[in-house]
Amino acid sequence: MRRYGFLASLASLAAAASLALAACGQTTQAQGPIHLTDDAGTHIVLKQPVNRIISLGPSNTEILLALGLKKDIVGIDNESVQYSPAPYQSEAKGLTEVGDSYTCLDMEKVIAIKPQLILAIPGAANLGQFKSLKLRYAMMNPTSVQGIYKDIRFIGAATGHGSRAAALIAKMKSQLTAIHKAVASLPKPSIYVELDPKQFYTAGPGSFLDGLVTMAGGRNIADKITHLAYPALSAESIIVANPQAIVLLDVPYTSVKAVDSRPGWSQISAVKSGRVYGNIDPSLLSEPSPVIVQGVRELARDLHPGVKIP
Repeated sequence: MRRYGFLASLASLAAAASLALAACGQTTQAQGPIHLTDDAGTHIVLKQPVNRIISLGPSNTEILLALGLKKDIVGIDNESVQYSPAPYQSEAKGLTEVGDSYTCLDMEKVIAIKPQLILAIPGAANLGQFKSLKLRYAMMNPTSVQGIYKDIRFIGAATGHGSRAAALIAKMKSQLTAIHKAVASLPKPSIYVELDPKQFYTAGPGSFLDGLVTMAGGRNIADKITHLAYPALSAESIIVANPQAIVLLDVPYTSVKAVDSRPGWSQISAVKSGRVYGNIDPSLLSEPSPVIVQGVRELARDLHPGVKIP
């Protein structure tokens, strides 16, 4: 099953204090210590920019690759290769893998690599060992699009590439603004985003995925059902909400045909009108990284067929 535990954990830690102003403008010629605050609120001081990084989680790996920092990645987890979408998956292949973040990393390999910084994710199995072995790590746990930008700034500052980070963020903002502008004046169809076909996990208010639905010009049915960021809904509540579109981010564990045959679901507007979609790579909407731009673009195209989406 896909990383539903990771998705659910995105709401478990509060977004931490903003990146220190001194770090925001760091360049490759930065002088003096670099002061940073990660998403768990931990203050991190680097004597100089790092260039030996272990990246845990596809999103962290995708940010590093988007910043052109492949040469600085000395280790990645298995998930980064398994779940990163194109073009990042092919770029990640060949990098040294250090195991599965959620079960157990190969700590002997981690230690041998001698990382200057480990980019960690919620739920990583070896956080306690990082602490006991005094391996410096930073928790990356964005809960919004703004949080993604913050993490990009963090990584840019930590590596001495603040200008690259600023350029990447500006590009993402421009692209997302253009997409949202194309759909802003259109009717907003109600949508159910499915993350799990058995317990009907979805993205609720306070999740970055909920924000992506809004950017794509949709209305998330979960916003009126729950206050949780990643809740499990009942089939009955989904049927009553009667979404006009259903987006499946749990393929291949389910399918459009399987949804059509669920008891009672044939009366849902999305099923009646054939607007159940399983065409979007789940990583494009579940990885808090630059890939969300393509995810929002594809979601907008599903929600607004026939509309030209930039």
